[in-house]
Amino acid sequence: MNERHKHSLILGGLTSSAGVFISKAIGILYVSPFTMLATDANLSYYARAYNVYEIVLNISIAGLPFAIATMVAKYTLKGQFKTVLLVRKLSTAILALMGFVAMIFLLLAAHPIAQFSVSGAADSLEVLRTRNVMMIMALAVFTVPLLNSYRGFYQGLKELKTYSFSQVFEQITRVSFLLGIGFLLVYILKFDAIWAVYAAIASTSLSAVSSIIYFIGKDRKVLNEIKHKAEVSDEVLPNQKEIIKEMFYFSIPFLLNVFLNNSNNTINLLFFNRAMLMHGATRVEADLYYSMVMFTTNKLTSIPQVVAPGFITAIIPYVTTAFENKDLKQMQKHVLDSVETVFYITLPLAYFLFGISTEIYYVMYGSGSLAMGGEVLRYNSITGILFNLAAVSNALMMALRLRKQNLLISFGGVLLKFALFVPLIVWFGYKGSIYSNAINQLVLFLINMYLIKLNYKVHYSRTVRRVIFMIIGLMAMQLSFFALNAVGLHVIDQGRFIALIELGIYGVVGVIVYLITTSYFRLPQKILNLDLKKLMMRLRK
Repeated sequence: MNERHKHSLILGGLTSSAGVFISKAIGILYVSPFTMLATDANLSYYARAYNVYEIVLNISIAGLPFAIATMVAKYTLKGQFKTVLLVRKLSTAILALMGFVAMIFLLLAAHPIAQFSVSGAADSLEVLRTRNVMMIMALAVFTVPLLNSYRGFYQGLKELKTYSFSQVFEQITRVSFLLGIGFLLVYILKFDAIWAVYAAIASTSLSAVSSIIYFIGKDRKVLNEIKHKAEVSDEVLPNQKEIIKEMFYFSIPFLLNVFLNNSNNTINLLFFNRAMLMHGATRVEADLYYSMVMFTTNKLTSIPQVVAPGFITAIIPYVTTAFENKDLKQMQKHVLDSVETVFYITLPLAYFLFGISTEIYYVMYGSGSLAMGGEVLRYNSITGILFNLAAVSNALMMALRLRKQNLLISFGGVLLKFALFVPLIVWFGYKGSIYSNAINQLVLFLINMYLIKLNYKVHYSRTVRRVIFMIIGLMAMQLSFFALNAVGLHVIDQGRFIALIELGIYGVVGVIVYLITTSYFRLPQKILNLDLKKLMMRLRK
């Protein structure tokens, strides 16, 4: 792979990550006002609804966005544009149908799921409210799969700017509706605070519809160009059944993989409260820790996790192209470039959450339950790194056609997670849920990378050496935190607005120190193709 191709992959990954990052940033900014609208007492309903939503959504999309991206990239490379259009038509119809079936299922199953997850009486307020938010979420289970059909198509075309913009647009719409309607219902019309949660759940469907409308507008130009190429082609249109068969050949292993790796949400939903009660916590304490682990701190730990989805989006078309061309060296470099870039960006983001967790929690959520929240965030920050590594390694395994092995590993990881979950919570409290997930993700990553090495002769000595240099950068970053604290930037001692400014100083200084330290080892230059000297000259100009 030449430098131009490497630059394209890295740029594509960063572009996709930027879209996810902005979306996550918007998603984090709304948390504080939303918490005031909904109150802490209702956050567990929101967290449980999203757990169920993610599980049902993963089943309803059936891994098809991955399949669409892979097939569109493959047939575009071959110049088979009639097939590209057929893939688009069939995938949209299939995802719409599966979304509809999933919606009906969730409407019917909402009450028994709510009763089991809450562990309460069928007619208790907690169960009824949990049921309500799940039923409202059912519409999103229909609209979001349809949205993903569009995203998979544009991902395969390597239209990553369009892909990223749709994410940002969707999030802006969602947050605007969520806060606007929530404020109207709770503060103007004086409805109960639970209605803020209902508005938040409904906003997911509305934002998905708005993004679909955006893609329909983009289709006018993109599809016309593909149709024109198809018309002048002498390509013989393949049988629809063969296309559907190929689509599920690619998608089902990916679906099973995603479902298995997202089992953390399922296990948390079903067993967290029960295990915490066995640990000795009260029901109120169990609900509070659940909302902290699964919502408040999870929103923050999702910041480092933006890197993986971005690079997965970029990886699939490029690795597919390399695989179809049987270019072993190019595939090897794709693997190393992807993993090293994820390491380089994720480590400082996750360490920022770890190093000053209490300060970050204070700025986001205030002084209520500060000690508890800061501690939960510090432990949960571990998942920011391991999630990225496991997710990228899974995507590489799927793209490199090591699907069966990856599924077996993922299944083994689920069994390991399940076996550890309850005992670790009984022994360590809420930390046990984080430990079990961390162990699962780490094992997945290590075994995946070993199998990639075995099958494609990828050597990681360069990566190990560079990670050591990154750790040196993190040590320098921590020293900068000590220095800022020593000169009087204590964050928590200030009002939240001033604290936010001080926290921003911590972030800027930390990033600069990390970049300068790692640039000594030429990491940003080699990994990101970033020339710091040229960048500084441009900034001066």
